[in-house]
Amino acid sequence: MTQRRKARSAGMAAMIGAIALAALLCVPSRGLAVKRAGAFWSGLSREQKTDLILGIFDGFNLNENILGITLKNEYTICTDIMESIMRQSDAFFAGMPAGKIVTALDTFYTDRKNKNIPVSWGLWVVVRQNRKDPTVGDFLGELRALYP
Repeated sequence: MTQRRKARSAGMAAMIGAIALAALLCVPSRGLAVKRAGAFWSGLSREQKTDLILGIFDGFNLNENILGITLKNEYTICTDIMESIMRQSDAFFAGMPAGKIVTALDTFYTDRKNKNIPVSWGLWVVVRQNRKDPTVGDFLGELRALYP
């Protein structure tokens, strides 16, 4: 019984570690992120903006795949969790193809208060606005304070 609990605890610790590592791999360094904010966005062509958004989506997919493979190989109980995460991610971005996100970010960066918010965070704001997330205003306020 004690060995089973230790094994379960070690498995959960490893799973949490894998999720944390995957999340860190997807977060750009703060310096690079700040450089990729409003002025950077405004200097891109429509095609480059679309490519950037598609690249972010590719990063999401790569992260889910790496995490999914790791968890499925090591912890069969996590298969349902990963499938749920993938379904929720798809649902979160439903109705927001790359072109619509580009247009929304164009509008987002016309507000001077948003000029220093990195594109990666701006993406979350516009998708949450599209979903009519009631907490998006607070989230945007926090981003504006973090990137004045």
